[in-house]
Amino acid sequence: MKKSVKTVLALATALAWAGPSGAAITVNDDPVLFWNDLAVKTFGGNPLTQSRAVAMVNTAMYDAVNRTYNGAGNYYNQGVAAPGGNVRAAASVAAHDVLVAVDPTHAGTYDMALASSLGLVGAGTAKENGKATGAAYAAAMLANRQNDGSTAVVPYTPGMLPGQWRPTPPNNAPAAAPQWADVNPFLMAANDQFRAGPPPALSSAEYAAAYNEVKEIGALNSMTRTADQTASALFWDTSNGMTWIRIGVDVIADDHLSTLQNARVMAKLSTAIADSFISVWDTKYEYNFWRPITAIREGDTDGNADTEADAGWTPLFGTPNHPSYASAHSIQSGAAAAVLLDLVADQAFCNTIGPDMRCFSGIAQAAQDAADSRLWGGIHWRFDNEAGLAAGDAIGRWTLAQSAFNGVPEPASWALMIAGFGLAGTALRRRPVRVAYA
Repeated sequence: MKKSVKTVLALATALAWAGPSGAAITVNDDPVLFWNDLAVKTFGGNPLTQSRAVAMVNTAMYDAVNRTYNGAGNYYNQGVAAPGGNVRAAASVAAHDVLVAVDPTHAGTYDMALASSLGLVGAGTAKENGKATGAAYAAAMLANRQNDGSTAVVPYTPGMLPGQWRPTPPNNAPAAAPQWADVNPFLMAANDQFRAGPPPALSSAEYAAAYNEVKEIGALNSMTRTADQTASALFWDTSNGMTWIRIGVDVIADDHLSTLQNARVMAKLSTAIADSFISVWDTKYEYNFWRPITAIREGDTDGNADTEADAGWTPLFGTPNHPSYASAHSIQSGAAAAVLLDLVADQAFCNTIGPDMRCFSGIAQAAQDAADSRLWGGIHWRFDNEAGLAAGDAIGRWTLAQSAFNGVPEPASWALMIAGFGLAGTALRRRPVRVAYA
């Protein structure tokens, strides 16, 4: 679905990150979009807790909506007894109950939203059944994640040898959330399933090239970084674990999908993003690779003759307090792009974060821009971004291939499917099954 320039410019308002210029989605719109929009605008926390929370919301909503559609798709939470009922009531209670549990400080906001949502549903058995269904799947989702490792206390000791991560100036904050490497995945088979291979050796030509590239283009006063690259770096630096949820909601908001279809897209998208953060934290704390600011200031210790130290080198903005390899911005962008490009029509769009707006020719270009921005900001190596995008794409494809959230074929389709399997059997044995990726 391509949009005119006029439509793209109009979309800028609808893609606002938060505040008075928020997305033009109201309680009267599809409940899946409404509750995702509300979560984006309301839920605080950090990117890790945000990604976990919104994945929980969307899995609970999907299962509740699916029940109201008489089980038209595969459930995430199995074995839950629920009566079905009204779809708006089911989705709203499921989202509300999860959000109140994971974000109790904003319970009042979620309570008012639930009252408004349920006010659109006429009294009767369908409404009550829908409420019971939403409550049942929210409870199942909360129980599923109760001991997922997200609040575990994991000790971490920074290294001091060349190549090892250590706290970075100016704040020298301790390593962020080392426990996230061991959080239970949503759909991945294991935390290290998509762990990237090791970063280049400090003595290698690849490392020297990456070193000199970020040293030049990522410096605070870089003479080679373009104005657009600077704008990209500053724009994406304020994004978080809700950025691609915001994009997902807005690119499907005018597609007039059913509530079940919206629930499927957002469940696939949010679980892929949540798993991408778990995966990249596994990679980060497996290799513990130093950030450019440390490497460049200590360049005379790395044993590479092609890396010249600069004790006063400073990046465009502050460096996050966790190991460099691989890039979290890149992996979540790669995962989100893989899911969205498979499930929705690509389109040009604009996104607004705080006071800044940036427009993109399509979903893949936005993902690449997000990855590149970390190099331009001086806080990541090129190989961080490349490894992150590749792992994210693999996670997105894996998520698409899993049965969770996928539709169950209608009975009348089974005969055609069986016949198709017979015709395709030989071909399938000759080549691996691939997930479509437009």
